[in-house]
Amino acid sequence: MYDLIIVGMGIGGVTAGIYAKRGNLNVLILDKGMPGGMLNNIEKVSNYPGLINIKGGEFANLLFDQVKDLEIPYKFETVSEIRVENDKKIVVTDKGEYEAQKVIIATGTKPKYLGLDNEKDLLGRGISTCATCDGAFYKDKDVAVVGSGSSALQESLYLANVCHKVYLLNRKDKFKGEKILEKKVKEKDNMEIIYNVNIKEYHENDGKIESITLDNEKTLEVSGVFIYIGYKPNTDYLQSLNILDEQGYVKVDEHFMTEIDGIYAIGDVIKKDIYQLVTAASDAINAVSNIIKINN
Repeated sequence: MYDLIIVGMGIGGVTAGIYAKRGNLNVLILDKGMPGGMLNNIEKVSNYPGLINIKGGEFANLLFDQVKDLEIPYKFETVSEIRVENDKKIVVTDKGEYEAQKVIIATGTKPKYLGLDNEKDLLGRGISTCATCDGAFYKDKDVAVVGSGSSALQESLYLANVCHKVYLLNRKDKFKGEKILEKKVKEKDNMEIIYNVNIKEYHENDGKIESITLDNEKTLEVSGVFIYIGYKPNTDYLQSLNILDEQGYVKVDEHFMTEIDGIYAIGDVIKKDIYQLVTAASDAINAVSNIIKINN
């Protein structure tokens, strides 16, 4: 039996693993196979202390390197359920089951979509939520980005350096992202910002997007649509535990423990005021410190 199982290998999960290892806990990290989590979808990180304009994928690799360097046990398996049996926690994956005294949930978030009829069919065939992953497929083509936050602004800038033209579709009348990013977007010659619009319909040809119609009835000929309208907690596998709020976030106390003794949650899966890499790392330190204190 493990002292602690951490579900998720983003910055929160890795930080928890580091401090658990330093606290001499018998720890295991489980992840479905993408060390770094959402970092892999970020073109550039400019607000993490000590790392200047590092690529998201590079940051993710550094985190994974640290896991391996510290010899923190990990497995690439998809967690489907967590059960509680007496004082034990049973973590069920697609490859087996693991027992632990404590569990930290650090599975982050997943992108929201617009919910249009043929949207799921067009994923990977014109619709994407990762400019860094898919931008190269649209070199010298016209694309649209949907969103008004920092992610939409930052990824639009990335695409503007790859694509012929980028339409930035803002569903509101102003942006809510960082002002420095907004300024850079407005200075790009090959970007056009359209305010107060939604995509009404995707038009496809041979199974791929060829144009979109907006709710102002304007049609844009684009080969790709990148969606950045927010995220929702990746907690579907926790439904049976009754520890989620109405939005799917895990409910925790000041020590990041849920209503179930020994099950903790950190990072973007919990409801809080600020969602940043540094706050996810801070959550992890606090949670593990509490676990070590209890164990001692």
